[in-house]
Amino acid sequence: MNILLRILVILTLVLNGVAFWFTYALYGKRELLKDRNDRFREFTVEIAKTLEADQPATTEEDEATLAAKTTRDDDEISLDTADMAPEELRRVNFWTDGEGYHIEYEATPEFYAVPNVADLDEIYILDAEKKAKLDARGLPVTAGSPMDLALKEIVAKSEAQRDHYALVRGQLTALREEYEATIPVLNAAKAEARQHLKTIQARDNTISGLEADKANLEGQVADRDQQIATLEEEKQTLQNDLDAITEERDTLADAVENLKKTLEMFAQGGQGANTSANGIAAIANVSAGIKGTIARVDNEYNFAIVKLTPESLTELIGEAGDRPLPEVEFYVCRPGKQSDVIAKVKLRTLVKDQSAIVCDIPADWKQADVQLGDEVFYLD
Repeated sequence: MNILLRILVILTLVLNGVAFWFTYALYGKRELLKDRNDRFREFTVEIAKTLEADQPATTEEDEATLAAKTTRDDDEISLDTADMAPEELRRVNFWTDGEGYHIEYEATPEFYAVPNVADLDEIYILDAEKKAKLDARGLPVTAGSPMDLALKEIVAKSEAQRDHYALVRGQLTALREEYEATIPVLNAAKAEARQHLKTIQARDNTISGLEADKANLEGQVADRDQQIATLEEEKQTLQNDLDAITEERDTLADAVENLKKTLEMFAQGGQGANTSANGIAAIANVSAGIKGTIARVDNEYNFAIVKLTPESLTELIGEAGDRPLPEVEFYVCRPGKQSDVIAKVKLRTLVKDQSAIVCDIPADWKQADVQLGDEVFYLD
């Protein structure tokens, strides 16, 4: 009996040791599972935060926005297309002509958050008594549990985001191909535009030169017009002078004719120009001084026409001009040299409208030829 008790005590001690060892091992496993579950829950929540709450949806408004984007001019560069309206050109809408491009619409999308983090700890479906429900095999039911539903929602959003990113990658590839195809076209267009710019610059320089030549020619034309106007004025002045000289010539011609008639009257012994109607010579009170100038002279026939001053004319024939011309002799000298008398003149015929007198030049008194502009004066 004692031996049996000893054996039982030894077995009990061994079983207690084994139980203690299992207890210690189970405690370690339980702590490991708790830590693992905590880390699983934490990282599941962090992973869920990297997912977008909802993927961008293609809406009618988005399609309209895409259709309204600027289209690319795909027509050729030529004179035929230069005058065409933008809507008449062949254009390509990169965003709508393909399968539709919906890369991103929001710069800062809304990210997903696990509604209830505690659901990740509920692996079983609990009954009203908070005990795990068992299936037909007597095993706890996990499908449809809070953890199962939360993980499935996270997986669904992850798959949606994966599909969206796959679409984006494909569209980015197409976008890159579009850019790569557009860059050579733009480079060629810019090279062609630079050549056109050189041509335009050369033509602008030519136009500038032509405009400068035009301005120079216009200046020359203006100078010629000014010269023509000046010459026209000079021509008119000369014409006026010619008309005045012609008129004076005609007047002097009339005076010469009158002088000839007077000479003929003297030759016939008739009444002189210096006598009144009854044959008595007119007498005038003439003061000393300059009386006029020689307006015309003929030294061969010894006569001259004297242009009188208004005062001298009044002294000779009166203010009313009704007195006959008196027999008076004037002396002739060079302008400003009354001390050097070169001739005498005798008054013969008055030309009233010209304030001039036709005079004889006594040949025996001539010291020199009388000239135009010589002064005529009287001495008491």
